[in-house]
This record gives sequence, structure tokens and C-alpha cells, in this order.
Amino acid sequence: MIIALAGKGGVGKSTMSSQLIRALSKKDVVLAVDADPNSNLADKLGIEVVGTIGGLRNKIVENPDLIPAGISKQEYITMHVRQIMSEDESIDILVMGRPEGEGCYCFTNDVLKNCFNELIPNYRFVVIDNEAGMEHMSRRVLPKADVLIFVSDPTKTGVRTAARLASLADEVKIEAGHKILVINNVFGEVSKSLLDEASHLGLDDVFIMPHDDFISRSAMEGEELDVPEDTPFGKAMTRLIKHIMK
Repeated sequence: MIIALAGKGGVGKSTMSSQLIRALSKKDVVLAVDADPNSNLADKLGIEVVGTIGGLRNKIVENPDLIPAGISKQEYITMHVRQIMSEDESIDILVMGRPEGEGCYCFTNDVLKNCFNELIPNYRFVVIDNEAGMEHMSRRVLPKADVLIFVSDPTKTGVRTAARLASLADEVKIEAGHKILVINNVFGEVSKSLLDEASHLGLDDVFIMPHDDFISRSAMEGEELDVPEDTPFGKAMTRLIKHIMK
């Protein structure tokens, strides 16, 4: 099952991704993909980053002799992707990182697409934390997803941004079995006007994630986040996974 998350910065997308990964990793090994150059997914999972696709690409640019004769730069990086993956007991994480230089994102996106093709069939669960602009989707780096989760804060602006991202996925013909709008960090009951706005924009499958003081307190103590199942957020995450898996 491939689950891709998207949303504008600051809505809690990486928090959602990390806790979804933690929950699914209790069922089987998860391939976690941090496809956002500005993300901190590994930090939230408490996993040390061994290397990144962007970093490997930069090393090759600095020293082209690393590549043996007869293979392309892209093929070389794809062959060595396992060496830059960070592994935990039940989570393997691939980090895009920050490539440098002119045209670097196009090249790195091509490499990421090849990596997806090589790695995804080996995992029962794949969770992809996309960047705010959904660059990888617009370039069809990710050709399909079983579930697309659009994360929003509890504002009309956030919901409208999520709707634009959903439209973008349709425009570039991303195959998606299930699209879900997750309104995150909700205090109390979500307003009817916000739900009406989501429905008006075509986002009919709406899931609410409540504000949780545990997350706020954890953020003051460090990057790593492991929300217990008995907190408001933890209980909602359990319900979300049941919703996804049904």
C-alpha cells in the first residue's frame, strides 16, 4: 500500500507522516520516503540519516570518477541507494535531501522515480512525505498511490490549498484509489462552515485530527515524536488507519 501525504508548510504534514509510519510499522516493515527537502521526517522518527539522494548526487558532481565506465550517473545512484538508506527495526527511510547546482532537482526527481520503481515492490507499506508544492507529483515521480492524504490546518485557506493540491493530482493523472482530506490540530469541534467549504471544493472524505497537548509538549523537548495511542491524537490515528485499510 502506497500512502502519499501533501500539504502546505506548517500544517503538521511531517507529524502526520511520522506517526502514520510508526503505527504501520507495528504491522510490517515500512518504507518511509522523505521527499521534502525541507522536511525533518527522520528526526521525528528518531532515526539518524546515513545519506541522501541529493548528497550522493553532489559527491558525484564533485568527483565524476566515482562512476565506472559504461553506466550513467543516474544508474550509479540508483545502484547505491541502499547504502544511503537509514534503517530501524521496522522502518527503512530514504531521504531526498538538498541537491545543489543548476537543474539539480530535475535530475534528482528522475533518480527518485527510479528508486521508487526499484524499492516499492519490496514493501507492504510505503509512506511518502511530499514537499508543499507537490513537485514530485507534478513531474509524475510518483505515478500512483493507493491513498492520497491532503493535510490542512483548520482554516478555509488551508482547505482551499488542499483542494488545489488534489486538483493538481487529477491534472497530472496521478492514480489514486482513495483521497482523504485530514484537517489537523483541531480544537474542539470543527466548524460546519469549514466542512461545507471542503465539500464545496470536492473534498468529501474528511478526517479530523484533534489538537493534542502531548505533541506541543514534545516539540519543546526535541524533534523526536512518538505519540501514545491513548492520547486524543493517538486515538484518532488508530481510527485513520482503520479508515485507510478498510
